[in-house]
Amino acid sequence: MLMMRYGKEHISWRRGIVILSVVIGLFTFGGEKTNAALLDGLMDWVEEPLAERIAKKGQRLTTGNFYTPERPDSHGPLGVMQDHTHNEGEFMMSFRYMRMNMDENRTGTMTQSLDSVLKQYQIAPEDMHMNMYMFSAMYGFNKTVTLMAMIPYAEKSMNHGTRMGGQFQTESGGFGDIKLSTLWRLWAIEAPSIGTHRFHLNIGVSLPTGDLQPSDGTPMGVSVLPYPMRLGSGTVDFLPGLTYTGQTSDYSWGLQALGTHRIGTNKYGYSLGNNYHVTGWSAYRWSNWISTSVRFNYGWWDDYSGRDNSLNPMMVPTADPLRRGGQRLDIMGGVNFLFPEWMGIENRIAVEGGVPIYQDLAGPQLETDYIVWAGFQFVK
Repeated sequence: MLMMRYGKEHISWRRGIVILSVVIGLFTFGGEKTNAALLDGLMDWVEEPLAERIAKKGQRLTTGNFYTPERPDSHGPLGVMQDHTHNEGEFMMSFRYMRMNMDENRTGTMTQSLDSVLKQYQIAPEDMHMNMYMFSAMYGFNKTVTLMAMIPYAEKSMNHGTRMGGQFQTESGGFGDIKLSTLWRLWAIEAPSIGTHRFHLNIGVSLPTGDLQPSDGTPMGVSVLPYPMRLGSGTVDFLPGLTYTGQTSDYSWGLQALGTHRIGTNKYGYSLGNNYHVTGWSAYRWSNWISTSVRFNYGWWDDYSGRDNSLNPMMVPTADPLRRGGQRLDIMGGVNFLFPEWMGIENRIAVEGGVPIYQDLAGPQLETDYIVWAGFQFVK
């Protein structure tokens, strides 16, 4: 069994190295580009008729400009990752805090009482709280590529009820999976009458650095914790995406689609389900230092493949790999603050929070109550 687990882990890392090699090769290609966007010169069939219409208004169509002016909404809402690129040599550091509360069980779109879950299982989750601390950095590698790295640290706690009427709590914490991403500038156009429109490609990998075997005290003694309490996937994951942003004098908006595709199986015999997120937002700049936003975020995720044989899926639903899938639509509101530069450093603070307006879970699973983000960024 040990050799089998080692073999699976080795294959996963080998695939990750292949993906990283491809990404590094793309860096080299990007470094040889002289244009600021990969599709420059390939969109004439769109640009030429558009330029003619704009010229009749006495305006000029500009292409390939990805410069983002210093305004509070030039960065998306705080809960959106990889929403903007950076100019060559520009560097940004970010810290984000995220709080998520989950309470009550749900199967499909219906809430399920604790008693009804305990008729199926010996143990049932009652609620869960997660604090996530995300440290990230972005760097303008050249006029085409922006690099990004993110390191998360999570603290999780879950309260349980038992069929015998008892209660207990389990906790886990530690660093999660490290994510390395590249943002590729694709195409940008702007004119006074149409505003600014920018597109970029997101390509990244997630490395299996999070703990898959956290343990804590339970009524059965110290036990390995089930899937929701774990801190990583155990596999190298491919992270594709596409982002569009637009801007006028006081308004801005964006649309982004991101995915996570699991590569292989981890050393404990399972892989998390693939997941996909589509988010769209709109923001209004009230002044040079504050903007507000509203955002809708839709995500769906698959059940797990395989299973960890150290868990008993008949004991508690959180140990069942076929009860992990679902979908959810959130509505979020946010505020961005931009402060005056200090020693050439651009400083930002932002908050965002929201609640689900639709949840459909392959339960019983704990449903999400609310999500809150807070953080700061500085750009040099």
